[in-house]
Amino acid sequence: MTSCSSTKTEEKGVAVTIEPLRYFVDQLTSQKVPVDVMVPMGTSPATYAPTTSQLMALSSAGVYVQAGHLGFEEAWMHRLKELNPEMDVLNLSRNIQLIKGEDHQHGDHMHEAGIDPHIWMSPKIVMDFLPDLKSVLIKNFPEDKETIDANFLRLLTEVETIHNSFMALSDNEQPNKFMIFHPALTYLARDYGLEQISIEYEGKEPSPAKLKELIDRALEEEIKIIFIQAEFDQRNAEMVRKATGARLVVINPLGYNWPGTMKDLRELLSNHLK
Repeated sequence: MTSCSSTKTEEKGVAVTIEPLRYFVDQLTSQKVPVDVMVPMGTSPATYAPTTSQLMALSSAGVYVQAGHLGFEEAWMHRLKELNPEMDVLNLSRNIQLIKGEDHQHGDHMHEAGIDPHIWMSPKIVMDFLPDLKSVLIKNFPEDKETIDANFLRLLTEVETIHNSFMALSDNEQPNKFMIFHPALTYLARDYGLEQISIEYEGKEPSPAKLKELIDRALEEEIKIIFIQAEFDQRNAEMVRKATGARLVVINPLGYNWPGTMKDLRELLSNHLK
């Protein structure tokens, strides 16, 4: 047991914030490099706090890959860097044109909106950040360079195929609006000519008046699909569904199987934007 424990401690690995980022690392390295996910499935990247064992395990990470603006990252990255100052940190959003939410009035003062963090939900953006991910992995795991280079071309082709399928969707002249509880598809909508209508308002569940406004809009614009993430309460989305006849679909933007998630979204949008 002592021998196994010692070997694991010495093995340099990668840490990532969420499961989709683990997918990209695994695909590039053929899973030769251990990857620790800081925010486990079923927990919120906005509020999760790492466990003591996670913080201890981070000492063996050679690389940390972050989306850039998730609540977990904004709250904890400074501390994580202090725990492992030698760790190479890659912020995937550093060269991305980011989307900022709308500022809103709260009483006698203004609340400044944050940056939308869901960059991995746009295949176009994934194609943009994959070269940076490849470079940082080769830098830290040079013995795997040949594998990473070969896998990069295959992965880029896979992502480009999904990107092209969404481009074809955006060329459709049919209505392009969909509803979603939490606005996780903001970059997808921007990059592929779609319009995302969020049920969540200013980061909170909508008031009865706002909910009625959303129902009226959904009826007027003939919205046919409403997305909701598995971790959110479905009651308000269900009310909109019942009032409009739209289809309510649970999606998982935080799931490991990124291509499966994106292909399912593409099919759903194709069938319900008509």
